[in-house]
Amino acid sequence: MSENRLFTSEELTKLTTPLPDQIIKCIKNKKLDEALSLNEEMKKTRIILHDYFADSCTVLWSWVGDNIGEDMVEDMFRYIFDQSAKRQVYNTAGLNRIYPRLTTGLIAATAWRSHSCFGYGEHPAKFKMTEDEEKFTFHMHPCASGARLWLRGMYEPGRGGKLTEKAHGWSFNRKDFPYYCIHSAFLNEILPYEEFGYLMWPTDEPKGPEDVCRWHVYKDPNNIPDKYYERHGFKKNKIDPVPAKNEKKIYYSEDELKEIVRPMTDRIREKIMENNLDDAVNLCREVRYEFLFLHDLYMNMILSTYTFISEKSGESKLGDALDFQFEKCLKPILEEKTSLSPREKIKFFALKIFGVDNCNQTGFPKGKFTVTETAEDIIFKLDPCGSGGRLLRGGAYKPMSPWRKFKEELFDSLTIKINNVFTIPESMMMSNYEKTGGYVTQRKAYAQGKTCKEYSWSFGKKETPYYCCQCGMLQDKLGKSCLNISPPEKKGSPCIWKIKKSNLGEL
Repeated sequence: MSENRLFTSEELTKLTTPLPDQIIKCIKNKKLDEALSLNEEMKKTRIILHDYFADSCTVLWSWVGDNIGEDMVEDMFRYIFDQSAKRQVYNTAGLNRIYPRLTTGLIAATAWRSHSCFGYGEHPAKFKMTEDEEKFTFHMHPCASGARLWLRGMYEPGRGGKLTEKAHGWSFNRKDFPYYCIHSAFLNEILPYEEFGYLMWPTDEPKGPEDVCRWHVYKDPNNIPDKYYERHGFKKNKIDPVPAKNEKKIYYSEDELKEIVRPMTDRIREKIMENNLDDAVNLCREVRYEFLFLHDLYMNMILSTYTFISEKSGESKLGDALDFQFEKCLKPILEEKTSLSPREKIKFFALKIFGVDNCNQTGFPKGKFTVTETAEDIIFKLDPCGSGGRLLRGGAYKPMSPWRKFKEELFDSLTIKINNVFTIPESMMMSNYEKTGGYVTQRKAYAQGKTCKEYSWSFGKKETPYYCCQCGMLQDKLGKSCLNISPPEKKGSPCIWKIKKSNLGEL
Protein backbone atom coordinates (compact mmCIF):
# COMPACT_ATOMS: atom_id res chain seq x y z
CA MET A 1 0.00 0.00 0.00
CA SER A 2 1.43 3.40 -1.01
CA GLU A 3 2.28 5.87 1.73
CA ASN A 4 -0.61 8.27 1.07
CA ARG A 5 -3.26 5.56 0.97
CA LEU A 6 -5.34 4.89 4.09
CA PHE A 7 -6.84 1.56 2.98
CA THR A 8 -6.15 -1.35 0.69
CA SER A 9 -8.82 -2.31 -1.86
CA GLU A 10 -9.65 -5.37 0.22
CA GLU A 11 -10.16 -3.25 3.33
CA LEU A 12 -12.47 -0.88 1.47
CA THR A 13 -14.61 -3.78 0.28
CA LYS A 14 -14.78 -5.13 3.81
CA LEU A 15 -15.98 -1.76 5.13
CA THR A 16 -19.10 -2.07 2.97
CA THR A 17 -19.86 -5.71 3.79
CA PRO A 18 -22.50 -6.14 6.54
CA LEU A 19 -20.94 -7.43 9.74
CA PRO A 20 -23.35 -10.40 10.06
CA ASP A 21 -22.20 -11.53 6.60
CA GLN A 22 -18.56 -11.15 7.60
CA ILE A 23 -19.16 -13.22 10.74
CA ILE A 24 -20.89 -15.96 8.74
CA LYS A 25 -17.95 -16.10 6.31
CA CYS A 26 -15.48 -16.42 9.19
CA ILE A 27 -17.53 -19.19 10.80
CA LYS A 28 -17.71 -21.13 7.56
CA ASN A 29 -13.96 -20.74 7.12
CA LYS A 30 -13.40 -21.87 10.75
CA LYS A 31 -11.85 -18.50 11.67
CA LEU A 32 -13.68 -18.46 14.98
CA ASP A 33 -11.46 -15.95 16.79
CA GLU A 34 -12.03 -13.46 13.99
CA ALA A 35 -15.77 -14.20 14.08
CA LEU A 36 -15.83 -13.45 17.81
CA SER A 37 -13.90 -10.22 17.26
CA LEU A 38 -16.34 -9.08 14.54
CA ASN A 39 -19.28 -10.01 16.76
CA GLU A 40 -17.87 -7.77 19.50
CA GLU A 41 -17.44 -4.99 16.93
CA MET A 42 -21.07 -5.44 15.80
CA LYS A 43 -22.21 -4.93 19.39
CA LYS A 44 -20.86 -1.37 19.28
CA THR A 45 -22.18 -0.29 15.89
CA ARG A 46 -25.90 0.50 16.25
CA ILE A 47 -25.94 2.79 19.28
CA ILE A 48 -24.65 5.98 17.59
CA LEU A 49 -27.31 6.14 14.86
CA HIS A 50 -30.06 4.85 17.15
CA ASP A 51 -29.36 7.60 19.68
CA TYR A 52 -29.11 10.18 16.91
CA PHE A 53 -32.61 9.22 15.76
CA ALA A 54 -34.04 9.29 19.30
CA ASP A 55 -32.26 12.58 20.07
CA SER A 56 -33.52 14.09 16.80
CA CYS A 57 -37.14 13.19 17.52
CA THR A 58 -36.83 14.66 21.01
CA VAL A 59 -35.20 17.87 19.82
CA LEU A 60 -37.48 18.42 16.81
CA TRP A 61 -40.67 17.72 18.77
CA SER A 62 -39.43 20.00 21.55
CA TRP A 63 -38.68 22.69 18.94
CA VAL A 64 -42.30 22.45 17.79
CA GLY A 65 -43.53 22.87 21.37
CA ASP A 66 -41.33 25.91 21.94
CA ASN A 67 -41.74 27.60 18.56
CA ILE A 68 -45.16 26.62 17.22
CA GLY A 69 -46.78 25.99 20.58
CA GLU A 70 -47.68 23.10 22.85
CA ASP A 71 -51.26 23.33 21.66
CA MET A 72 -50.01 22.12 18.24
CA VAL A 73 -48.28 19.01 19.58
CA GLU A 74 -51.41 16.88 19.23
CA ASP A 75 -51.81 17.93 15.59
CA MET A 76 -48.15 17.12 15.00
CA PHE A 77 -48.36 13.58 16.37
CA ARG A 78 -51.59 12.90 14.51
CA TYR A 79 -49.88 13.91 11.29
CA ILE A 80 -46.70 11.94 12.07
CA PHE A 81 -48.55 8.69 12.74
CA ASP A 82 -50.94 9.18 9.85
CA GLN A 83 -47.75 9.03 7.77
CA SER A 84 -45.82 6.37 9.70
CA ALA A 85 -48.31 4.07 11.47
CA LYS A 86 -51.84 4.16 10.03
CA ARG A 87 -51.08 2.30 6.78
CA GLN A 88 -48.07 0.49 8.21
CA VAL A 89 -49.39 -0.81 11.56
CA TYR A 90 -53.06 -0.06 12.27
CA ASN A 91 -54.64 -1.23 9.01
CA THR A 92 -53.57 -4.83 9.63
CA ALA A 93 -53.63 -4.78 13.44
CA GLY A 94 -56.18 -7.60 13.34
CA LEU A 95 -53.31 -9.97 12.58
CA ASN A 96 -51.94 -9.29 16.07
CA ARG A 97 -54.88 -11.13 17.60
CA ILE A 98 -54.74 -13.98 15.08
CA TYR A 99 -51.03 -14.63 15.66
CA PRO A 100 -50.23 -13.52 19.24
CA ARG A 101 -46.96 -15.43 19.48
CA LEU A 102 -45.67 -14.16 16.14
CA THR A 103 -46.70 -10.60 16.99
CA THR A 104 -45.01 -10.52 20.38
CA GLY A 105 -41.92 -12.22 18.97
CA LEU A 106 -41.64 -9.47 16.36
CA ILE A 107 -42.15 -6.76 19.01
CA ALA A 108 -39.41 -8.32 21.12
CA ALA A 109 -36.98 -8.48 18.19
CA THR A 110 -37.74 -5.47 15.99
CA ALA A 111 -38.79 -3.04 18.71
CA TRP A 112 -37.13 -3.79 22.03
CA ARG A 113 -34.05 -5.80 21.07
CA SER A 114 -33.55 -3.35 18.22
CA HIS A 115 -33.95 -0.37 20.55
CA SER A 116 -31.63 -1.91 23.13
CA CYS A 117 -28.66 -1.91 20.74
CA PHE A 118 -27.16 -5.16 22.08
CA GLY A 119 -27.08 -3.66 25.59
CA TYR A 120 -24.29 -1.27 24.60
CA GLY A 121 -23.87 2.44 25.25
CA GLU A 122 -24.35 4.96 28.00
CA HIS A 123 -26.93 3.70 30.52
CA PRO A 124 -27.30 0.35 28.70
CA ALA A 125 -30.87 -0.63 27.92
CA LYS A 126 -32.39 -3.86 29.08
CA PHE A 127 -35.85 -5.38 29.15
CA LYS A 128 -37.67 -8.54 30.09
CA MET A 129 -40.83 -10.16 28.78
CA THR A 130 -43.48 -11.90 30.90
CA GLU A 131 -46.68 -13.71 30.05
CA ASP A 132 -49.82 -14.67 31.96
CA GLU A 133 -53.14 -16.01 30.73
CA GLU A 134 -54.44 -12.51 29.88
CA LYS A 135 -51.45 -10.72 28.41
CA PHE A 136 -47.82 -10.37 27.46
CA THR A 137 -45.84 -7.56 29.10
CA PHE A 138 -42.58 -5.90 28.10
CA HIS A 139 -40.76 -4.38 31.09
CA MET A 140 -38.13 -1.80 30.05
CA HIS A 141 -35.61 -0.85 32.74
CA PRO A 142 -34.30 1.40 31.47
CA CYS A 143 -36.30 1.90 28.30
CA ALA A 144 -33.80 2.03 25.45
CA SER A 145 -35.10 5.35 24.15
CA GLY A 146 -37.32 7.37 26.51
CA ALA A 147 -35.67 6.55 29.83
CA ARG A 148 -32.15 6.66 28.40
CA LEU A 149 -32.86 10.12 26.98
CA TRP A 150 -33.80 11.17 30.49
CA LEU A 151 -30.77 9.48 32.05
CA ARG A 152 -28.42 10.91 29.39
CA GLY A 153 -29.55 14.42 30.30
CA MET A 154 -31.51 15.40 27.18
CA TYR A 155 -34.05 17.29 29.30
CA GLU A 156 -31.46 19.31 31.19
CA PRO A 157 -31.21 23.04 30.31
CA GLY A 158 -29.47 23.62 27.00
CA ARG A 159 -29.64 20.00 25.79
CA GLY A 160 -32.69 20.52 23.54
CA GLY A 161 -35.34 18.33 25.19
CA LYS A 162 -38.55 19.75 26.61
CA LEU A 163 -41.01 18.72 29.32
CA THR A 164 -44.72 19.48 28.95
CA GLU A 165 -45.81 22.86 30.27
CA LYS A 166 -49.05 21.45 31.64
CA ALA A 167 -50.94 18.17 31.94
CA HIS A 168 -52.67 16.79 28.85
CA GLY A 169 -54.52 13.58 28.09
CA TRP A 170 -51.72 12.75 25.69
CA SER A 171 -49.09 13.30 28.40
CA PHE A 172 -50.85 10.76 30.60
CA ASN A 173 -52.33 13.72 32.50
CA ARG A 174 -48.92 14.78 33.75
CA LYS A 175 -47.14 18.12 33.73
CA ASP A 176 -43.37 17.99 33.11
CA PHE A 177 -43.74 14.88 30.99
CA PRO A 178 -40.88 14.21 28.51
CA TYR A 179 -41.72 15.20 24.95
CA TYR A 180 -40.23 12.05 23.44
CA CYS A 181 -42.48 9.79 25.53
CA ILE A 182 -45.62 11.59 24.34
CA HIS A 183 -45.53 9.46 21.20
CA SER A 184 -46.47 6.34 23.21
CA ALA A 185 -49.83 7.83 24.20
CA PHE A 186 -50.71 8.40 20.55
CA LEU A 187 -49.09 5.33 18.95
CA ASN A 188 -50.18 2.78 21.58
CA GLU A 189 -53.51 4.08 22.83
CA ILE A 190 -55.23 7.17 21.42
CA LEU A 191 -54.95 6.51 17.69
CA PRO A 192 -55.61 2.74 17.87
CA TYR A 193 -58.77 3.46 19.87
CA GLU A 194 -59.93 5.84 17.17
CA GLU A 195 -59.02 3.37 14.42
CA PHE A 196 -60.47 0.12 15.74
CA GLY A 197 -62.10 0.77 19.09
CA TYR A 198 -59.55 -0.45 21.63
CA LEU A 199 -56.08 0.31 22.93
CA MET A 200 -53.35 -1.59 21.10
CA TRP A 201 -50.52 -1.61 23.69
CA PRO A 202 -51.68 -0.07 27.00
CA THR A 203 -48.70 1.52 28.71
CA ASP A 204 -47.63 2.00 32.32
CA GLU A 205 -45.46 5.02 31.70
CA PRO A 206 -42.43 5.62 33.96
CA LYS A 207 -42.74 8.18 36.72
CA GLY A 208 -39.06 9.09 36.41
CA PRO A 209 -35.86 8.08 34.62
CA GLU A 210 -35.14 5.26 37.09
CA ASP A 211 -38.63 3.78 36.83
CA VAL A 212 -39.76 0.78 34.78
CA CYS A 213 -41.82 1.39 31.63
CA ARG A 214 -44.28 -1.39 30.76
CA TRP A 215 -46.07 -2.15 27.50
CA HIS A 216 -48.92 -4.68 27.69
CA VAL A 217 -50.23 -6.78 24.80
CA TYR A 218 -53.61 -8.25 25.77
CA LYS A 219 -54.63 -11.51 24.14
CA ASP A 220 -58.27 -10.38 24.28
CA PRO A 221 -58.72 -6.59 24.25
CA ASN A 222 -61.91 -7.01 26.30
CA ASN A 223 -59.65 -7.78 29.25
CA ILE A 224 -57.85 -4.42 29.14
CA PRO A 225 -58.56 -2.75 32.51
CA ASP A 226 -60.90 0.25 32.55
CA LYS A 227 -58.21 2.53 34.03
CA TYR A 228 -56.35 2.73 30.72
CA TYR A 229 -59.48 4.02 28.97
CA GLU A 230 -60.57 6.33 31.76
CA ARG A 231 -57.37 8.37 31.73
CA HIS A 232 -58.20 9.41 28.15
CA GLY A 233 -61.92 9.85 28.80
CA PHE A 234 -62.66 6.92 26.47
CA LYS A 235 -65.60 4.55 26.70
CA LYS A 236 -64.54 0.90 26.81
CA ASN A 237 -66.17 -0.89 23.89
CA LYS A 238 -67.18 -4.52 23.62
CA ILE A 239 -64.87 -6.06 21.01
CA ASP A 240 -65.92 -9.02 18.89
CA PRO A 241 -63.80 -12.10 19.54
CA VAL A 242 -61.13 -13.16 17.04
CA PRO A 243 -59.94 -16.76 17.46
CA ALA A 244 -56.17 -17.02 17.58
CA LYS A 245 -54.44 -19.63 15.44
CA ASN A 246 -53.01 -22.47 17.52
CA GLU A 247 -54.59 -20.84 20.57
CA LYS A 248 -52.97 -21.54 23.93
CA LYS A 249 -53.33 -20.19 27.44
CA ILE A 250 -49.56 -19.72 27.60
CA TYR A 251 -47.47 -19.38 24.43
CA TYR A 252 -43.94 -19.15 25.81
CA SER A 253 -41.97 -21.28 28.22
CA GLU A 254 -39.91 -19.51 30.89
CA ASP A 255 -36.73 -20.43 29.03
CA GLU A 256 -38.09 -18.94 25.80
CA LEU A 257 -39.00 -15.70 27.56
CA LYS A 258 -35.47 -15.40 28.91
CA GLU A 259 -33.85 -16.20 25.58
CA ILE A 260 -35.96 -13.90 23.39
CA VAL A 261 -34.80 -10.77 25.23
CA ARG A 262 -31.07 -11.56 25.23
CA PRO A 263 -28.87 -9.41 22.96
CA MET A 264 -28.17 -11.23 19.71
CA THR A 265 -24.43 -10.61 20.02
CA ASP A 266 -24.45 -12.48 23.36
CA ARG A 267 -26.34 -15.37 21.80
CA ILE A 268 -24.04 -15.51 18.74
CA ARG A 269 -20.95 -15.48 20.94
CA GLU A 270 -22.35 -18.27 23.09
CA LYS A 271 -23.09 -20.48 20.07
CA ILE A 272 -19.60 -19.95 18.64
CA MET A 273 -17.98 -20.76 21.98
CA GLU A 274 -20.08 -23.93 22.20
CA ASN A 275 -19.03 -24.80 18.64
CA ASN A 276 -22.72 -24.81 17.72
CA LEU A 277 -21.86 -23.12 14.46
CA ASP A 278 -25.07 -23.79 12.51
CA ASP A 279 -27.09 -22.00 15.18
CA ALA A 280 -24.55 -19.14 15.21
CA VAL A 281 -24.96 -18.72 11.44
CA ASN A 282 -28.76 -18.73 11.74
CA LEU A 283 -28.62 -16.05 14.44
CA CYS A 284 -26.38 -13.93 12.20
CA ARG A 285 -28.95 -14.20 9.42
CA GLU A 286 -31.70 -13.24 11.84
CA VAL A 287 -29.87 -10.20 13.25
CA ARG A 288 -29.46 -8.72 9.75
CA TYR A 289 -33.13 -7.62 9.90
CA GLU A 290 -33.35 -6.63 13.55
CA PHE A 291 -32.95 -2.85 13.15
CA LEU A 292 -34.98 -2.43 9.94
CA PHE A 293 -38.48 -1.86 11.38
CA LEU A 294 -37.31 0.62 14.00
CA HIS A 295 -34.95 2.40 11.60
CA ASP A 296 -37.70 2.96 9.05
CA LEU A 297 -40.21 4.02 11.68
CA TYR A 298 -37.77 6.68 12.91
CA MET A 299 -37.02 7.68 9.32
CA ASN A 300 -40.70 8.22 8.52
CA MET A 301 -41.33 10.06 11.79
CA ILE A 302 -38.44 12.47 11.29
CA LEU A 303 -39.38 13.20 7.67
CA SER A 304 -43.02 13.85 8.52
CA THR A 305 -41.94 16.11 11.39
CA TYR A 306 -39.97 18.23 8.89
CA THR A 307 -42.98 18.48 6.60
CA PHE A 308 -45.26 19.41 9.50
CA ILE A 309 -42.89 22.18 10.60
CA SER A 310 -42.66 23.57 7.08
CA GLU A 311 -46.41 23.47 6.50
CA LYS A 312 -47.19 25.19 9.80
CA SER A 313 -44.31 27.69 9.99
CA GLY A 314 -42.69 27.95 6.55
CA GLU A 315 -39.41 26.71 5.15
CA SER A 316 -37.27 29.35 6.80
CA LYS A 317 -38.42 28.00 10.18
CA LEU A 318 -37.64 24.49 8.96
CA GLY A 319 -34.10 25.77 8.46
CA ASP A 320 -34.10 26.96 12.08
CA ALA A 321 -35.29 23.54 13.25
CA LEU A 322 -32.59 21.78 11.20
CA ASP A 323 -29.97 24.10 12.68
CA PHE A 324 -31.24 23.32 16.18
CA GLN A 325 -31.14 19.59 15.41
CA PHE A 326 -27.58 19.87 14.14
CA GLU A 327 -26.37 21.77 17.21
CA LYS A 328 -28.02 19.44 19.75
CA CYS A 329 -27.80 16.05 18.03
CA LEU A 330 -25.09 15.89 15.36
CA LYS A 331 -22.47 18.38 16.49
CA PRO A 332 -21.81 16.49 19.77
CA ILE A 333 -21.17 13.29 17.79
CA LEU A 334 -18.69 15.04 15.50
CA GLU A 335 -16.93 16.72 18.43
CA GLU A 336 -16.57 13.38 20.21
CA LYS A 337 -14.85 11.89 17.13
CA THR A 338 -12.34 14.70 16.50
CA SER A 339 -9.55 12.78 18.23
CA LEU A 340 -9.86 9.77 15.89
CA SER A 341 -7.17 9.20 13.29
CA PRO A 342 -8.14 9.78 9.63
CA ARG A 343 -8.36 6.04 9.08
CA GLU A 344 -10.57 5.53 12.14
CA LYS A 345 -12.87 8.39 11.08
CA ILE A 346 -13.54 6.72 7.74
CA LYS A 347 -14.18 3.40 9.49
CA PHE A 348 -16.57 5.22 11.82
CA PHE A 349 -18.60 6.60 8.90
CA ALA A 350 -18.59 3.25 7.08
CA LEU A 351 -19.46 0.97 9.98
CA LYS A 352 -21.46 3.12 12.41
CA ILE A 353 -23.24 5.53 10.10
CA PHE A 354 -23.72 4.24 6.55
CA GLY A 355 -23.48 0.54 7.42
CA VAL A 356 -26.07 0.82 10.18
CA ASP A 357 -28.21 3.21 8.14
CA ASN A 358 -28.63 0.67 5.34
CA CYS A 359 -29.66 -1.98 7.90
CA ASN A 360 -27.27 -4.62 6.60
CA GLN A 361 -28.58 -4.13 3.06
CA THR A 362 -32.13 -5.12 3.98
CA GLY A 363 -35.43 -3.38 3.37
CA PHE A 364 -37.41 -2.16 0.41
CA PRO A 365 -35.68 -0.76 -1.55
CA LYS A 366 -32.36 -1.99 -0.18
CA GLY A 367 -29.68 0.50 0.80
CA LYS A 368 -26.10 -0.09 -0.28
CA PHE A 369 -22.85 1.85 -0.57
CA THR A 370 -19.29 1.60 -1.80
CA VAL A 371 -16.10 3.32 -0.68
CA THR A 372 -13.26 4.26 -2.98
CA GLU A 373 -10.00 6.07 -2.33
CA THR A 374 -8.05 8.37 -4.62
CA ALA A 375 -4.83 10.22 -3.97
CA GLU A 376 -6.81 13.13 -2.51
CA ASP A 377 -10.25 11.88 -1.50
CA ILE A 378 -12.32 9.22 0.18
CA ILE A 379 -15.55 8.79 -1.76
CA PHE A 380 -18.72 7.19 -0.41
CA LYS A 381 -21.25 6.29 -3.09
CA LEU A 382 -24.66 5.69 -1.50
CA ASP A 383 -26.83 3.92 -4.06
CA PRO A 384 -29.23 4.44 -2.43
CA CYS A 385 -28.55 5.97 0.96
CA GLY A 386 -30.16 3.84 3.67
CA SER A 387 -32.59 6.58 4.63
CA GLY A 388 -32.89 9.64 2.37
CA GLY A 389 -32.23 7.74 -0.85
CA ARG A 390 -34.59 4.92 0.08
CA LEU A 391 -37.31 7.45 0.90
CA LEU A 392 -36.85 9.07 -2.49
CA ARG A 393 -36.91 5.76 -4.37
CA GLY A 394 -39.80 4.51 -2.26
CA GLY A 395 -42.06 7.37 -3.36
CA ALA A 396 -42.20 9.34 -0.11
CA TYR A 397 -42.36 12.67 -1.96
CA LYS A 398 -45.19 11.66 -4.28
CA PRO A 399 -48.88 12.14 -3.45
CA MET A 400 -51.02 9.16 -2.53
CA SER A 401 -52.67 8.22 -5.83
CA PRO A 402 -56.21 6.74 -5.82
CA TRP A 403 -54.81 3.57 -7.41
CA ARG A 404 -52.12 3.15 -4.76
CA LYS A 405 -54.67 3.76 -2.00
CA PHE A 406 -57.06 1.20 -3.53
CA LYS A 407 -54.31 -1.42 -3.85
CA GLU A 408 -53.20 -1.01 -0.25
CA GLU A 409 -56.74 -1.17 1.14
CA LEU A 410 -57.58 -4.20 -1.00
CA PHE A 411 -54.43 -5.99 0.10
CA ASP A 412 -55.12 -5.20 3.76
CA SER A 413 -58.67 -6.53 3.51
CA LEU A 414 -57.62 -9.72 1.71
CA THR A 415 -54.75 -10.31 4.16
CA ILE A 416 -57.08 -10.20 7.17
CA LYS A 417 -59.74 -12.38 5.50
CA ILE A 418 -57.27 -15.01 4.28
CA ASN A 419 -55.62 -15.28 7.67
CA ASN A 420 -58.99 -15.58 9.40
CA VAL A 421 -59.83 -18.57 7.22
CA PHE A 422 -56.46 -20.24 6.68
CA THR A 423 -53.59 -20.88 9.04
CA ILE A 424 -50.39 -19.57 7.46
CA PRO A 425 -47.26 -21.15 8.97
CA GLU A 426 -45.63 -18.61 11.23
CA SER A 427 -42.21 -19.56 9.86
CA MET A 428 -43.43 -18.52 6.39
CA MET A 429 -44.81 -15.24 7.69
CA MET A 430 -41.58 -14.52 9.57
CA SER A 431 -39.51 -15.28 6.46
CA ASN A 432 -41.68 -12.94 4.39
CA TYR A 433 -41.36 -10.23 7.02
CA GLU A 434 -37.58 -10.55 7.11
CA LYS A 435 -37.33 -10.28 3.32
CA THR A 436 -39.68 -7.30 2.97
CA GLY A 437 -39.38 -5.49 6.29
CA GLY A 438 -43.15 -5.43 6.67
CA TYR A 439 -45.35 -2.45 5.91
CA VAL A 440 -43.26 0.09 7.84
CA THR A 441 -40.53 -0.50 5.25
CA GLN A 442 -42.75 -1.08 2.21
CA ARG A 443 -45.13 1.81 2.84
CA LYS A 444 -43.21 5.03 3.08
CA ALA A 445 -44.70 8.34 4.11
CA TYR A 446 -46.27 10.17 1.16
CA ALA A 447 -46.64 13.72 -0.19
CA GLN A 448 -43.66 14.87 1.84
CA GLY A 449 -41.94 18.19 1.30
CA LYS A 450 -39.15 19.38 -0.96
CA THR A 451 -37.63 22.84 -0.75
CA CYS A 452 -39.38 25.54 -2.75
CA LYS A 453 -36.32 27.82 -2.70
CA GLU A 454 -32.55 27.55 -2.63
CA TYR A 455 -31.01 27.48 0.85
CA SER A 456 -27.49 26.94 2.08
CA TRP A 457 -28.85 23.93 4.00
CA SER A 458 -30.51 22.47 0.88
CA PHE A 459 -27.22 22.28 -1.05
CA GLY A 460 -28.12 25.62 -2.65
CA LYS A 461 -30.86 23.91 -4.66
CA LYS A 462 -34.61 23.91 -5.03
CA GLU A 463 -36.55 20.65 -4.89
CA THR A 464 -34.24 19.14 -2.26
CA PRO A 465 -36.10 16.43 -0.32
CA TYR A 466 -36.57 17.55 3.27
CA TYR A 467 -34.93 14.46 4.75
CA CYS A 468 -31.78 15.09 2.71
CA CYS A 469 -31.56 18.59 4.18
CA GLN A 470 -29.97 17.07 7.30
CA CYS A 471 -26.90 16.39 5.17
CA GLY A 472 -27.28 19.78 3.52
CA MET A 473 -27.06 21.38 6.95
CA LEU A 474 -24.02 19.21 7.78
CA GLN A 475 -22.21 20.37 4.64
CA ASP A 476 -23.21 23.98 5.29
CA LYS A 477 -21.74 23.80 8.80
CA LEU A 478 -18.50 22.04 7.84
CA GLY A 479 -17.85 23.73 4.52
CA LYS A 480 -17.27 22.16 1.10
CA SER A 481 -13.52 22.19 1.50
CA CYS A 482 -13.94 19.51 4.15
CA LEU A 483 -17.00 17.62 2.91
CA ASN A 484 -18.63 17.82 -0.51
CA ILE A 485 -22.00 16.08 -0.79
CA SER A 486 -23.77 15.63 -4.12
CA PRO A 487 -27.36 14.62 -3.29
CA PRO A 488 -29.43 12.49 -5.68
CA GLU A 489 -30.42 14.45 -8.78
CA LYS A 490 -33.42 12.18 -9.39
CA LYS A 491 -35.12 9.08 -8.04
CA GLY A 492 -32.53 6.56 -9.27
CA SER A 493 -29.42 8.63 -8.66
CA PRO A 494 -26.85 7.91 -5.94
CA CYS A 495 -25.72 10.33 -3.26
CA ILE A 496 -21.97 11.00 -3.29
CA TRP A 497 -19.92 12.02 -0.26
CA LYS A 498 -16.42 13.22 -1.10
CA ILE A 499 -14.11 13.79 1.86
CA LYS A 500 -10.71 15.45 1.41
CA LYS A 501 -8.09 13.29 3.10
CA SER A 502 -6.00 16.36 3.85
CA ASN A 503 -8.96 17.88 5.76
CA LEU A 504 -10.03 14.79 7.70
CA GLY A 505 -8.69 16.40 10.84
CA GLU A 506 -11.43 19.06 10.55
CA LEU A 507 -14.23 16.51 10.24
